[in-house]
Amino acid sequence: MRFVSTLLVVVAASMSGACATIPMTSGGGDTVPVFASEQAIDRYARSIDREKERIRALYEEGGEADQYIVVTGSRVEGPNITNTQEEGVDEGGIVKATSDFLVVLRRGRLFTIRHGDDQLVPAGQIDVFPPGAEDPDDAWYDEMLVRGNTIVVIGYSYGDDGTEISRFTLADDGGLTYRDTHYVKSQEYYSSRNYASRRIGDTLILYSPSNMNWTKWRESLPSVGKRIAEDEVEETHRVSLDNFHIPQRYVDTPHPDLDTLHTVTRCDLLSEDFECSSQMILGSWSRNFYITRDAVFVWTSEANSWRVKDDDDNPAMLYRFDLATDDVTAIGVRGSPVDQFSFLQDDEDDKLHVVVDGDSYGDAMWGSEFSLGGSALLQLPLDMFGDGSAEAPKWAYRGLPSIEGYRKQNRYVGRHLLYGGGYYGDEDETPQLYVSPIDKGWVQRIELPHGVSRIDMIGGDGFVAGEAEDDALGFSAILLDDGSGTARLGSTFLLPSAEEGENRSQAFFFRPDAGAEDGESGTLALPVNRELDDDRYEFLGRATSLAFLRREDRELKEAGTLDTEYQRSVPDQCVASCTDWYGNARPIFLGERMFALLGYELIEGDLKNGRITERRRIDFAPNPLSAAEERATAVDQ
Repeated sequence: MRFVSTLLVVVAASMSGACATIPMTSGGGDTVPVFASEQAIDRYARSIDREKERIRALYEEGGEADQYIVVTGSRVEGPNITNTQEEGVDEGGIVKATSDFLVVLRRGRLFTIRHGDDQLVPAGQIDVFPPGAEDPDDAWYDEMLVRGNTIVVIGYSYGDDGTEISRFTLADDGGLTYRDTHYVKSQEYYSSRNYASRRIGDTLILYSPSNMNWTKWRESLPSVGKRIAEDEVEETHRVSLDNFHIPQRYVDTPHPDLDTLHTVTRCDLLSEDFECSSQMILGSWSRNFYITRDAVFVWTSEANSWRVKDDDDNPAMLYRFDLATDDVTAIGVRGSPVDQFSFLQDDEDDKLHVVVDGDSYGDAMWGSEFSLGGSALLQLPLDMFGDGSAEAPKWAYRGLPSIEGYRKQNRYVGRHLLYGGGYYGDEDETPQLYVSPIDKGWVQRIELPHGVSRIDMIGGDGFVAGEAEDDALGFSAILLDDGSGTARLGSTFLLPSAEEGENRSQAFFFRPDAGAEDGESGTLALPVNRELDDDRYEFLGRATSLAFLRREDRELKEAGTLDTEYQRSVPDQCVASCTDWYGNARPIFLGERMFALLGYELIEGDLKNGRITERRRIDFAPNPLSAAEERATAVDQ
């Protein structure tokens, strides 16, 4: 139970010679405090303005920026057809399975395809933008989640300045009907590696950032609104000041880079009114977030990137949102993770493991694609989270060998950390891959015959893909538990004249054989591009084939490819979200059946004697006339 106390905080004393008392609502010293009133926020906003003026004056006088301190230190309903990070936490994506249907989100439309009873038949389609939208091309629709017969599509609307959430109903025959649209006020949330939405049971969890204008802070607070008429939104929920959290460290020392509100919103997917609640924290623009079944973690980078010399008292901040109690706790940290795969919640030891670099940009926009500086593994006991006044101790960081280059990948496989990378187009560079168990101090370098552009898992072993010489794409298994006590390179396969056609984590999937021990045998698939170029098309979903490999007794063997018949873009009369930012291809394993989703084609494969052949395919590209008719019908309804 929270109680109100007046925290005597000396704000900006060294810069203005004045003291200010900021009334805060404390959580008894073990949770992040919140502002006690609007007047308290007004007072804090003035202290932020004074700090900005101080920094500006120092720079005008020729102050030099300090360098960043480099860290040093010794279950989901229905079939799981995508590669998710946490068991029981479904991630937004472009294809989902429910009952007898596959549901596909592509280029501003939803499609349903019946797969039950050994069928493969297009069943329905609908535009995902709201009926009557005047400018549907103002929004990008990226992610979809399914719960029963409720389908949720998440996008970002530039016209409405917020995260757009639309619900649709799936009928027994595969038909789709529009239900409603809601908006969460935010800035663009795009990440080249992370997804903004998760689903745990009936609950939708959304992460969203928004700019904080301290001069007009009331207008900056996030809110949830419902579309009630054509281009008219009615506010239904605004974040309460009781849920506006600011760590004690930031209360004590305001900084001008505290300019972003990071909001975690939870909504009841199945409720009639789409009931939502939100928690909001303060931080810098750079961020990472990681979601487990019981918590949401948000890492915001150092709060004052303008830091001048002698002002070295403001580390990054790591927050924990408890999904059971709504408590928000925090602790000061150093460095920045590359992406959400830098995190692992360790339930065995009640710790959070995070790989951090000294100079990383977080996973906002294209930040994850550029990371520099020294590396370390933060192993933080969960009971160290508190009100945000403390900082993670130096002993919690374990130093790691650094990667040469700015393109970094990391992934936990069981209780091992794998990380590596290099540069784009690095087939001529020395590949770099390191393995370290989280329970021991040793780090081992693995020599690879190809680069490192993807790290994943195949059963209890690691999997690495990357560019190789002569335009080949390399695939390698990393054996982590073969009884020797060390990791080693296992089987490797080079696919000639190929490159990755999709960079998203969900583009990879491994299905172990029934009865196979710890993934020693199974089938894996990854989208590839056979039309080679140097334009990094894997970020835009340009896969032309789905490559299948068999793993038998831990040996990788080629199983063949399923290929698209489209060599160019399809004239689909797209009017919204017309770039595949979240990918165009996915491997799909349903029971004993295997599919390749490639653009508007769904190809079913037949695996026999270790080789995959095409069984049948369907083309579900929209008929422009029928799409227009459906839009007119939706407006009439």
